[in-house]
Amino acid sequence: MLDGLRKALGLGPHPAAVPPGVVTPAQLAHWAAARGWRYAAADGEGGYTLEGRLGEHAWQLESGTPTRDYMQGAELRLRAELPIDPGASVMLMNRALKEELEVRAYGAITQDVQTTVTESLPQELRWLSILEEVSVPHWPASFRQAFAVLGSRARDARQCVHAAVVAQAMHEGQAAAPGQVPLVLMLDEGGLLLRMQTLPSHLPDLEYALALFLMVAQVAMHHLPPPAPEAAAPAAPPAA
Repeated sequence: MLDGLRKALGLGPHPAAVPPGVVTPAQLAHWAAARGWRYAAADGEGGYTLEGRLGEHAWQLESGTPTRDYMQGAELRLRAELPIDPGASVMLMNRALKEELEVRAYGAITQDVQTTVTESLPQELRWLSILEEVSVPHWPASFRQAFAVLGSRARDARQCVHAAVVAQAMHEGQAAAPGQVPLVLMLDEGGLLLRMQTLPSHLPDLEYALALFLMVAQVAMHHLPPPAPEAAAPAAPPAA
């Protein structure tokens, strides 16, 4: 009845309800400025970037069209370079996504005539066939059911996924329960990268992803070894 009345009055269809937690660009810019972060709108509906610092180290966030086909809606991408041992390789992934990607990776490997995983696969798929899953007895069962942790060295994975990281990963408040949306966090060669499915301009998801990313960055810098010092340059030969 109301839709018919709006049509008779020459009004457009009733506006769609805004999902809870979705904010306007102005609200998002104000939220970021209050935290000392730089906000900029980007091309595409609801796209934006954020820049901030963790101590001396810069981080960047981009929200926009997904770059992975296992994500829908929008994708949050966070990146930072950290002063840690480049040999530490750790991946945190929600378990439902891990199981889905393992099926894809297995199919790609068995169909490939080569004996190694094709380089065209995304890094997270290649890692699933290379890295071992790590488990720690004191991690809560709810965390182990929701997330999987893999690493090239079990020690690095255990130190990186600190109790504070586990607590943050299981924090309620985003659009879905912890572990229910595609999320990948990778530490490789000193670079930390997070990808997470979200809704465009959804503030609770943004807060969750940023908090988890910055927590992992802090823990990694505190608990993982720094890069090895560069070898000293050879001494110049004596003058003739």
